[in-house]
Amino acid sequence: MELRHLRYFVASAEELSLRRAAHRLHVSQPALSLQIGKLEDELGLKLFERNSRGVELTEAGQAFLLGGRRVLAAAKQAIAQAQEAAKGERGRLVIGSIGFLTSSFLPIALGRFREQRPLVEATALHMSNRAQVEAVLNGSIMLGIGFYGYVLEEDEQEQVSTRLLLRSPVGIGCSKHRRLPKRAVPKLRDFRYDKFMDFAVGSGGLSLSSKR
Repeated sequence: MELRHLRYFVASAEELSLRRAAHRLHVSQPALSLQIGKLEDELGLKLFERNSRGVELTEAGQAFLLGGRRVLAAAKQAIAQAQEAAKGERGRLVIGSIGFLTSSFLPIALGRFREQRPLVEATALHMSNRAQVEAVLNGSIMLGIGFYGYVLEEDEQEQVSTRLLLRSPVGIGCSKHRRLPKRAVPKLRDFRYDKFMDFAVGSGGLSLSSKR
């Protein structure tokens, strides 16, 4: 059974006239009558009684009309949802991020996105840089926000597209009893003999990543 058979049947049932139904569907009356006959043969049911005025629904036809209308309505809704998804108006957006680095802008950005795309379910997940890369590659997230300069393997660089999102200032934390040069801003070389714990060595800045 095809959707067109249901459309032909519903139109005929609503018009109670094959002539009017054919005109409504922009098909010839013989073609419509042939398709209705094929539908009845496929179902093994008589859906219409023919008479001089047109057609009348049988008991089976009346029951089939209710289900036919529901199927056509569901198909119409599915088509509309698919079209909305193709336009980016419906669906899901899953973002991986390093929470404390994106807390200043991501909630606001997602709020604006939800206003513009209310039918899109947007979710942000806290994930490490490496976990984001793997999730982008396997499709479990659409975008990642983190430091990628040092976590992308050579083969992954061809599969993942990155774009610099922002540069963040770097601070150095040390004991207040540490003697620093009198100049206002210390230089990195002032700490060349110290051991460091660095969050993202060589990252260059916060980046947005997605699969190519």
